[in-house]
Amino acid sequence: MAQKYGFFNSVNNDRVYDASDVARFLSKFFTNGVFNNSLAVSSNDNMTVSVATGNANINGYGYENTESLTLDIDEADSELGRIDSVIVRLDLTNRQITTQILEGQYATTPSQPSITRTGTIYDLRLANISVPAGATRITTEMITDTRFGTDCGNVTQAVLELDTSEIFAQYKAWFDDWFAELQDELDSSQAGHLQNEINDIRISLGLYTDTYDSSHTYSENDLTVHEHKIYSCNTNNTTGTWDSTKWDLVPIINNS
Repeated sequence: MAQKYGFFNSVNNDRVYDASDVARFLSKFFTNGVFNNSLAVSSNDNMTVSVATGNANINGYGYENTESLTLDIDEADSELGRIDSVIVRLDLTNRQITTQILEGQYATTPSQPSITRTGTIYDLRLANISVPAGATRITTEMITDTRFGTDCGNVTQAVLELDTSEIFAQYKAWFDDWFAELQDELDSSQAGHLQNEINDIRISLGLYTDTYDSSHTYSENDLTVHEHKIYSCNTNNTTGTWDSTKWDLVPIINNS
């Protein structure tokens, strides 16, 4: 069927849907990942870790952990270390989503185990657990939070990507027409008036006041205003002092 639609009440079983139809619909609205920084992994000062309450979305399928979940970490080797991962796994074959330990390989210099992302299995990596040789307990220092990386992510928006190119092109065309009319009559005595005009334009376009907040954590494709210019974030988990390498200038008006 080339066209799909839904959802409607069934009459004599002429409108039948299954879970994949609902998941496909929801996947258009939410990115994969955890909601609101939830499902944090913490140590228990023994060979277990705890996963906090929270929710996750994987390809439109929902997961909720309603109480603290304790997961066992296998005993350490006497000579070699390993890295385990705490993952949330969507398993379409078994029709379930579970949080579990993905055990790594023993090695002199261990690396994190590979997560699985196929047509039937999709993993989100919540944290890595370093299990050094001879370890008898997992401490906070052995846990690396990976919820904000590409192996997991945070569900922060209901629209996956907003295409602003058309409206920005309209703004730029409007500005170019205005400036072309002004250019013929512009002289040094009008500089102050021009600055006021530019400020008015910046206000109308939302460029007058910087919106970048160093205490906020930005995700890839988030937009912000910095020094009267609009930038798009190119790196997940961006925060702190402005770093131009993590932002791409959106090509509209650029007046310093």
